[in-house]
Amino acid sequence: MNKLIPLSLLLTFSNTAFSEDAPDPADVTRLMSSLQVYVGTNSNDNDFAVQSIFNVGGSFNKDNQFLTMLSATVAEKESAEQSGYENGMDLREFRARWYQVFGTGYEWLPKAGYSLDYLDQSNDDSTSIDNIVAVGAISKIPVLSNWSLFPNVAVVKADVNNSAKRIGMDDGTGMQLNLFNSIYLGKKGTYMMINPQYSYLDFANVVTQDLLIETMIGTPLTDNKKWWLMGIYKETFSHVNNKGSHSSSSFKVSDDKRQFRIGVTYYF
Repeated sequence: MNKLIPLSLLLTFSNTAFSEDAPDPADVTRLMSSLQVYVGTNSNDNDFAVQSIFNVGGSFNKDNQFLTMLSATVAEKESAEQSGYENGMDLREFRARWYQVFGTGYEWLPKAGYSLDYLDQSNDDSTSIDNIVAVGAISKIPVLSNWSLFPNVAVVKADVNNSAKRIGMDDGTGMQLNLFNSIYLGKKGTYMMINPQYSYLDFANVVTQDLLIETMIGTPLTDNKKWWLMGIYKETFSHVNNKGSHSSSSFKVSDDKRQFRIGVTYYF
């Protein structure tokens, strides 16, 4: 049964229901140590996937927080034989991140920070990208009592694997824009996030663009908010333009990038 939640009711819910020490995954600038485990599917080539994320957070003072993140995704591939992909369960993706957030003292922009990201996909033979390095900046902008925006912009460098370089594709550089939207749906902390992400990468002969739409919902499983149940769905629309061609096409759904995850998060 689908029913719309009246806007007037949503406006009565405030994220001030969280104490300063309570975990709040809807606030991406609140950095706390946690362990996350997800299971799900990775679209066509990854029929089953397990993802684990380990975060270690700390602070130098109340206005200077940091987070170190390590993430690994193990996935099973059952591709058609003619695809040439390696089948079976294997490590497909590894990610490391340093994230630091500062208090600004401004009500309209209370937090701002930066991140350093490294993504390794060299063991995933279904992608031409071996690894990605990104340097980004993020801020928090409260909109309503139950709604906050977190704009994020990053400079990206993508290293192409050797097999792709042999067909004339060199390493690429570009940018990534994110707009995290966090909406609280209840006084106990249940929330929804709708996060559009635009990526632009310029290679030697090709320009790629991706529009990823991530929808996330989470709800606490315990009163102290140490345990959370999470669900994530990702849909990606892609566009590839050959620099030697004047033709252009609209963004198309990328079936091989679709993801669904469900899992739990424990804060400690």
